[in-house]
Amino acid sequence: MLNKDEIIDYFKLVNSHAKKELGQNFLVNQSIASSIVNLLDINEEDNVLEIGPGLGALTRFVFDKKYTSYEVVEYDQKFVEFLIRSFDEKKIKITKNNILKIKEISANKIIGNLPYYITSEIILKMALEDEKLTKAVFMVQKECYKRIVAKTGKDYNALNVLLAYLFDIKQELIVDRGNFFPVPNVDSLVFSLTKKQEKNIDFARFLFKISKIAFQNRRKTLQNNLSSLVGNKESLLEVFNKANILPTKRAEELTVQDFERLSMELLKIINWI
Repeated sequence: MLNKDEIIDYFKLVNSHAKKELGQNFLVNQSIASSIVNLLDINEEDNVLEIGPGLGALTRFVFDKKYTSYEVVEYDQKFVEFLIRSFDEKKIKITKNNILKIKEISANKIIGNLPYYITSEIILKMALEDEKLTKAVFMVQKECYKRIVAKTGKDYNALNVLLAYLFDIKQELIVDRGNFFPVPNVDSLVFSLTKKQEKNIDFARFLFKISKIAFQNRRKTLQNNLSSLVGNKESLLEVFNKANILPTKRAEELTVQDFERLSMELLKIINWI
């Protein structure tokens, strides 16, 4: 794991610099890096994916674990070259790509220090597309975590509904900004997502679609936002009645359980799965 001076020397060597607009702030505290990796509970049967390893702060500690497979996905070519020089590729697969463009993800354990500007998009992709996922550990900006776990207000949205339905979400560590170089303007937070075993991924995708439509115009009522799904007004009102939800409510007034009941009733008359 590189310290501050080694990071400075590295960027001088490659004639470059850390790009703040891409969230390139590197963890330099070994103890914290080790603790983050330990949260993932890696064992010999796991297929592990790391998103955005950068200069390998977390990679070193994952690499030393026993696992079935380990892939890191990094978009920046200079970091890819650094990782190839630093780690034995017999034990790790190093892929240069944008994680959002990876077509198939089949890791059951995922870890990453997520760039702030695409945090939600990455988490959504993992939740909807990786059917084998059992646990993920992510480090994000502290304020971003507050939005991820929102249950009311302007930050509450379809992603919140999806994550709360599929996962047990737990705040694990607060990481002070002083543990990074360059030092960012905000503190970070590590949280875990543990898949609820009884949840169905196909229904989760349907739930997300319904929630997204319900939230698409936050000032409109549920009846107005969902009217395009059910052509017959009486049929839609019957759905609300069976779900025990007032059609005059707005999406932000519903709990995750409300959305689940509403989606179950809509599923009976909409064949989207």
